[in-house]
Amino acid sequence: MSEQPYDAVVVGAGHNGLVAGFDLARAGARVLILERRDIVGGACVTEEFAPGFRASSGAYVLSMLRGSIWRDMKLSRRGIHVDPAGPTLNLFADGGRYLLSRDRRETSEQTRRFSPADAIALDRLESRLAQLAEVIGPLFEQTPPNPALSRPREDLPGLLRAGRLALRHRRDLADLAFLFTTSMRQFLSERFTSEHVMASLGWHAVNDSVAGPSTPGTAFLLLHDHASDAGAEGPREWGFVRGGMGRLTERMADAAREAGATIRTEAEVERVLVRGGAARGVVLSDGHEIRASTVVSNADPKRTFLRLVDEADVPDDFLRKIRAFRSEGTSIKINLALSALPFVPDLPTEDVQPYHRGVLELNPFLAELDEQQASARAGVPADPSHIELCFPTVHDPSLAPDGKHIATIDVNSQPYTLRDGDWDSIKEARADAAIRQIAAFFPSLPDLVLERQVLSPLDLERRLALTGGHALHGEMSPDQLLFLRPVRGWANYRTPLRGLYLCGAGTHPGGGVTGANGRNAAREVLRDMRKRPSRTSRRRSA
Repeated sequence: MSEQPYDAVVVGAGHNGLVAGFDLARAGARVLILERRDIVGGACVTEEFAPGFRASSGAYVLSMLRGSIWRDMKLSRRGIHVDPAGPTLNLFADGGRYLLSRDRRETSEQTRRFSPADAIALDRLESRLAQLAEVIGPLFEQTPPNPALSRPREDLPGLLRAGRLALRHRRDLADLAFLFTTSMRQFLSERFTSEHVMASLGWHAVNDSVAGPSTPGTAFLLLHDHASDAGAEGPREWGFVRGGMGRLTERMADAAREAGATIRTEAEVERVLVRGGAARGVVLSDGHEIRASTVVSNADPKRTFLRLVDEADVPDDFLRKIRAFRSEGTSIKINLALSALPFVPDLPTEDVQPYHRGVLELNPFLAELDEQQASARAGVPADPSHIELCFPTVHDPSLAPDGKHIATIDVNSQPYTLRDGDWDSIKEARADAAIRQIAAFFPSLPDLVLERQVLSPLDLERRLALTGGHALHGEMSPDQLLFLRPVRGWANYRTPLRGLYLCGAGTHPGGGVTGANGRNAAREVLRDMRKRPSRTSRRRSA
């Protein structure tokens, strides 16, 4: 079976796919967005995991969404409200507690307890990272040029822009080069003396990665989050979306529909139709064929080229690079239905406390983080490990029955590829161990658990179609960023197959709920469409 051809079919209704579909539709293209699940959102969804309890199975806090997208999709008018996250409380097995707050004076006082010199150094570091973020921030919304100038007319202007940016910020280039190449541990040890302070900053090195803080290139992750700027109308801080992350993507879907896009759920794409080296549409799992002159895949690079496309249609060199692209997930996700909030001992135990409003980090020191990640690389889940947890219901009580709460937990150093056993057999035991680790800091927690949901890296792959269970579609290391993401020579959202584009987190600027990937990809699609106007059925100004 077939139907009237579309100008563009978008595979996957995650946030980047919705942004891409929105931009293409408002430019006049006839757009169809296909989603395999019965809800939109991809890794930004909110689902009931126990009767009356709803939580995110993927991303659970929002930041980095581009301001232009926030404005263009009219998300404020659509009722999206983001509550800024409270302070981050770092808890250590030796009893140390370190509160990081948006209030720099409060953070300075907290840091001074560990080292007066580190308090001064942290203030300087924050200021310096903010300066460096101004250099790379604009790159988020640009298509990375290919230094090889494979498409001179498109690549040369981008290289010239990058050159002008580098010239304007030439005094920053040495620091940027150091951040991109050195390890988190080296970078922090040049500035700080306290192990508590360094661990509270350096745990980012292990997030969605098998790298440890001593791995070269991990220091850049300190800068990546600073480079986010949601703009005047968007959320500037990490925060919790009222209604959950799924509310955000539902409203994005509304915007895409109003722009003219059609969205179909429960429509799984089985394969991309390729004829004569060009994408010609898609075939659904039920055999239904949909023709289109352009296919935009919001799936990760590996899933796109190793599952949705016949490998015989892809150049061998490109295929080898895609196979080598690192996308090994390393996290277990746990959602708990709680009868009440747990409290940290020796702190007030009445009402909601500031740390309940933020994110809590159960932190080992950097040397231990290295050991835990080495264990993960060997296929052995680390126990104990770094754990992050938060309580979204203190911001949005509607996510649970009256008086009840949810806890969302991220357990790191849990590799997708196991040396022994399988995730279906061990995930509940791993969750039990994580709960015991948390109970050392929240003794009442085990008795408050009514029900729980445990998602291993394998579960995340199955549920959210993430190869390897990697939430960011691939590691955020310097050799997989900028003009090297997903692979060198193909960072401009195009692929070796004409008419097939990528728009997901496996493209520049990488993971995070930025929407920049989708917007950048749509811009390149429209640029190519203008070269073949007869294939676009209707046009109107944006």
